[in-house]
Amino acid sequence: MGSTPVVLRFEQETRRAAPTAERYLAPIHVRLWAERSAAGLAAIEALSADLDAWVGARDDWSDFLGSPAYAHLPEQLQLAHREHPGLRLGATGQLTWHAISAITEQRVTGIEAMGGLRAVLRRIAEPLPNTGLADQPRGMLFFPVTASFLEVPSWIWHRAGYDSARSRAVLEYARRADSLEKIAQTRSAAELSTALHSISGIGPWTIAEILQRTHGHPDAVSVGDYHLAKHVGWAFEQKRADDARMLQLLAPFTGHRNRVVALIKAARIEAPKHGARLAPQDHRHH
Repeated sequence: MGSTPVVLRFEQETRRAAPTAERYLAPIHVRLWAERSAAGLAAIEALSADLDAWVGARDDWSDFLGSPAYAHLPEQLQLAHREHPGLRLGATGQLTWHAISAITEQRVTGIEAMGGLRAVLRRIAEPLPNTGLADQPRGMLFFPVTASFLEVPSWIWHRAGYDSARSRAVLEYARRADSLEKIAQTRSAAELSTALHSISGIGPWTIAEILQRTHGHPDAVSVGDYHLAKHVGWAFEQKRADDARMLQLLAPFTGHRNRVVALIKAARIEAPKHGARLAPQDHRHH
């Protein structure tokens, strides 16, 4: 979160059993903590200016909803939008956080990815101070400055379950993080995509995942995802699809393809589960 760490807590005023529409439209309250200093105050003010983007308040669906393509969405997806009127794409602007997370998630299960990243962060991250909240989770850590990743020895990456391709990609990103952050802040998403693609180990899936999280990119599609194409195919044709077919199905919605994917997820549409599954792998003995 910049050079001065800030703690954020998001709370939503809603009843647990409230209807979906009420829960999506309920106000979101954010509390922020930082060190008691001029730098801490400046960090809070800078982050506060972007919090509406974090929760998707800058994401405008009007062009998509008014487009001819929207009328051709499967009825189940149009129903999902009516039932989730507050559905938005959030944009945090936190490039390094999401880039390292997305690299970590390549070709592994979510449990495996988060466990591995957590193991690395325990080595280099600073603990959160006590915010005074009784329910503050124990063991929370600030995301470290990028240079800290360059100090992690290879055996730590190995023990954390990273294969050599992912650990090298994290390190290559870390070496170029300053210039990439500058591109993210001053140039277009397309230019950032091109810059990220020049890093060995970062491909279309990783770039799409990064842009979805940092920019709330309405058109970024995670091509190469283990499950996504199957779910998109099921939403449109009630049969599984591969990446090529998924892109054909989403082509009429170009400019808003990530919004369509968001509606598929909101509708909880998934292809039936059978066949091979992605299972955790142990790289520590390789």
